[in-house]
Amino acid sequence: MECYLSENLKTEFYRAKKALFEAEKIVIVSHRSPDGDAIGSNLALRMGLESMGKKVTSACVDTIPANSAFLKGAEDYVTDFNYEDFDVIVSVDCGDLKLFKFTEKKPEILTGDKPFINFDHHESNNFFGTINPVDSRACATCFIMYKFFKFCGWPITIDVATALLHGIYFDTGSLMHSNTDAEVYKVASELTLKGGDFKRIGKELFHTTPINRLRLWGKIMERSYVNDEGVTVSAVNKDDYEACGTTSKDNGGVIDYLNSVPDSKYCVLLSEDEHGLVKGSLRTQRNDINLSEVASKWGGGGHPKASGFGVEGKLMPVLSWKIVKDGEGEAHEMEF
Repeated sequence: MECYLSENLKTEFYRAKKALFEAEKIVIVSHRSPDGDAIGSNLALRMGLESMGKKVTSACVDTIPANSAFLKGAEDYVTDFNYEDFDVIVSVDCGDLKLFKFTEKKPEILTGDKPFINFDHHESNNFFGTINPVDSRACATCFIMYKFFKFCGWPITIDVATALLHGIYFDTGSLMHSNTDAEVYKVASELTLKGGDFKRIGKELFHTTPINRLRLWGKIMERSYVNDEGVTVSAVNKDDYEACGTTSKDNGGVIDYLNSVPDSKYCVLLSEDEHGLVKGSLRTQRNDINLSEVASKWGGGGHPKASGFGVEGKLMPVLSWKIVKDGEGEAHEMEF
């Protein structure tokens, strides 16, 4: 099917294609705490390049979650690489350079001596690459990668179709989020026709929940409340992970339940991770709120309806009680 490409995206696609075609060794980096889109876009691009005889490495500072481990090539991810071994560096789905992580120990990536291609769809992306195929209107980086495959004339095999469909399914909530439009359905249909395993994708992403993860979600939902500003809030810490036999990676998916509270402006899940960070995940169903702006107050970003941030520290619960007017009796404006 024909896909719309803006003039800017065409230009960046041309530059990316040229750099990749001229390279022999390429490393593709998924963002820290990788999700279905970060992994699917990485592996699809890798398969496309390997079909041309390129030597390609997939990298991420964190391990791959179980719901993406079935994708072809997922087992070959590395957690570090030598900059000098590669001709081109590629980042996929990194809405902010700090999510890329490798530049902290390899600042030479940012010198411009080698092409640094930044494939992404986040509104918060500030075009940190030397080449930036970025489209914030796209539902997923895998959606952009599908267009790049078409632009390059690469064949979409069954494994590529599954990887791309995996990322699109993840970032659209199985084609149910508001970022799903007619073009997304058409692309998903084509990928399915090419053999994309949507049944396995749906099972792994949305219908596989171990009992210990359910216990963790129970703690999160029991702890949830709507504050005076109409924001649904909950939190989870390391003690909760230990009690349930889980990790911070098991938080994935529960945010959609918090986002279903009627009349809530948006929801926030605060969670500690294993690296001394407190992460905030934000979601909304409303069109009059831009969560990317909300998350930016804490150095984060993302999309208008789905954003996040991370700050160093730990969570500390605060309990307060307020005495309020009871019927016609005297009102006490005291808070404890």
